[in-house]
Amino acid sequence: MQEVKVMGIAALTMRFVVELLGIAAVAYWGWQSGPDGIGRVLLAVGGAVALIVVWGFVVAPKADNPLSQQVRDIIGTVLLLVAAGGLAAVGEPTLAMVFAAVIVIDWVAMVVIGPDASQALRPSAASRR
Repeated sequence: MQEVKVMGIAALTMRFVVELLGIAAVAYWGWQSGPDGIGRVLLAVGGAVALIVVWGFVVAPKADNPLSQQVRDIIGTVLLLVAAGGLAAVGEPTLAMVFAAVIVIDWVAMVVIGPDASQALRPSAASRR
């Protein structure tokens, strides 16, 4: 059981890092594809904020919606793959491929660990005593 908890924490940590990289990828896409001047800043910041907001309302484990965690993980993975596609669109195909591979590996880890991943951070009954 302890092994599953450690794997769950590792998978959730990896997912968090991948989420942060996704936000950075969207911001980079916005900066590279936006018009000069304030347009670049607005597209970079706006894109990153849009991803954060969608993530918070749709994908986040504590989001108030009827989606199962499995569906949330799939939607999150698709959003991150779109961010990787943005990297390819602005001339970073190698970085996009590496990022996409990391996203898929992360998703596979979440599927393999399953619901135990989200339970990994919750205190066990024994530790609450």
